[in-house]
Amino acid sequence: MSKKETAIEVAESPYLVLKNGSNIVEVVEENLGSEGVSAYDLDRVKIPAGGATAFEVPTLEGEESVKEIEGIIIFWKTARAYWPEKFNGENNPPQCSSVDGEVGQGTPGGYCSKCPLAQFGSAENGKGQACKQMRQLFIVRENDILPLVLTLPPTSIKPAKQYFMRLASKGIKYTHAVTRITLEKAKSGEGITYSKAAFALVKQLEPAVCAKIDAFVESIRPMLETVAIENGEAPDWDN
Repeated sequence: MSKKETAIEVAESPYLVLKNGSNIVEVVEENLGSEGVSAYDLDRVKIPAGGATAFEVPTLEGEESVKEIEGIIIFWKTARAYWPEKFNGENNPPQCSSVDGEVGQGTPGGYCSKCPLAQFGSAENGKGQACKQMRQLFIVRENDILPLVLTLPPTSIKPAKQYFMRLASKGIKYTHAVTRITLEKAKSGEGITYSKAAFALVKQLEPAVCAKIDAFVESIRPMLETVAIENGEAPDWDN
C-alpha cells in the first residue's frame, strides 16, 4: 500500500478470545467454580494523576507499567460518582454513584440530569461538575479472554468521543477495530498538569472476525452493564 492510499489496514485477528477452540466458559468454570465471574471481578486501570504517561496494569506477575493499552473495545458505558471531600489517599466509597450515568444511588440520589451536583460550575473550582462523569471502556487485549476496565475521567471523555465519531465517519463499529490508547501530558487553565487519554486506530477487523466478536459481546454484555465505580477509583482526577 502506498503512502498516498487512504484505505484502512485490515488484518486477521490473533486475539485469544476469538480463536477457534477458545472456550471461555470452560476456563472460567474450571478456575472459579460455581461462583463464576462478574464485572466487579475484572482487572481495572485508571488514568494516572499528575501528568504521568504510563498506565499501571495488573498482570499475573504484579502491576506492570506500560506506555499503551492495545485491544478491542467490546463495550463502553457512562457512570457518575460524587465524593464530598478531596481525595486523601484512602479508598473511600463515593457518597452517591450511578452505574448508567442517569440515576444515582446514595446521597443525594435521584435523576442525575436534575441533580445540582451534576451541573457545570458545581465543582469546588467553579468550573466542572462536583459529581464526576466518567466513561468506562471494556477492552480485550490480545492474550486475554476477559476484558480490562479502563475508567476515563472527565478530561479524557472528549478525546474518546472524537475517536468514536471518526470511526463512525468511516463506517466502522468500535467493536470491529483494534484500538491503541496512550497518555498525553496536558495542563489546565489553572496551570495544573494532568494526564489525558489519546486514541488511535491500529487495524480494522475482517468480516469473519467481526461476526465472532459480535457473538462474544452479545454473551458478555449483560454482565458489563451493571459494573459500578470502586472505592477510591476516581476522586483524585481533575475536572
